[in-house]
Amino acid sequence: MRLPQFHYLEPKTLKEAITILASDKKAVLLAGGTDLLVNMKHRVIVPKQVINLKAVPKLNYLITGKEGLRMGALITLHEIATSPLIQKRWKELAKAAQQVGAFAHQSMGTLGGNLCQENRCRFFNQSTFWRGVRPPCFKAGGRVCHVVPKGKECYSTYCGDLAPLLIAYDAQIKIVGPEGERSSPLKKLYTHHGKKPLSLKRGEILKEVLLPPVSGKSLYQKWRWRESLEFPIVSLALHIENDEKGKIQKVRIVFSGVGTGPVEAVRAEKILASGSLNEEGIERAAAQAVKEISPMRTSIYSPAYKRKMAGILLKQALEEMREAK
Repeated sequence: MRLPQFHYLEPKTLKEAITILASDKKAVLLAGGTDLLVNMKHRVIVPKQVINLKAVPKLNYLITGKEGLRMGALITLHEIATSPLIQKRWKELAKAAQQVGAFAHQSMGTLGGNLCQENRCRFFNQSTFWRGVRPPCFKAGGRVCHVVPKGKECYSTYCGDLAPLLIAYDAQIKIVGPEGERSSPLKKLYTHHGKKPLSLKRGEILKEVLLPPVSGKSLYQKWRWRESLEFPIVSLALHIENDEKGKIQKVRIVFSGVGTGPVEAVRAEKILASGSLNEEGIERAAAQAVKEISPMRTSIYSPAYKRKMAGILLKQALEEMREAK
């Protein structure tokens, strides 16, 4: 497949990139291109201008300090996966990055690109010819959702690997745009609306992720059919911190692949909070997590299968943490 025609731009500063992006609503950002270029070939996205951020200096960095770890948006997934610092202090983040696609995707793909990737749907992520047999869906500018024909919104699914774990770590992001710079929790980047899954305003660019110092234990689990080249059917990020008596002080349970954004199982977290990882608590938390998620059939996998696998992943993760004590 060939790319559609577009104007290719290489701004030399972040300010210049913001100005171009803000002036054209059909302009897009290019980082690694592993998601964007495929969508362009399928004519899912047909931009007028493509802005290459890799021409902008000082967006690829790892800096540690009292606040934690600052990661530039253009650091590659391979750099995250192989960083001795991340492997030592945030090893599950390195593990998650290593499970994205294949080696080529990790070498090209970036942190910012992974966090800002488009939602997916089996009716949307197809060629122009394939999509042409149906009316355009909400995400393609139409007035129907082929997943829920009587629905009034887009139910495309978020399938990123890094966001669930970074949200579980309470990561913060720095965004720059025409109105200046602002910071917010990473979880607020996601709108949970399939048609427009990101809260970025026109002209805004994700510049940095701040990962605070982390205590406790974490696990990242990804269920997929193949060992590479696969988005998660369901993935789970679990982070638990205990107090001096061994009771659970803090717990975060975040799923990917089961909703229009990363889904936090808040009620399952409450079941575990202030308790311990006994058999009854694990069973109750896993059962509650299954009730909290509402996956749609945006892939070949049924919602019932995704719910079942979400419960299994959480139960396995909690049991693994209990045994590791």
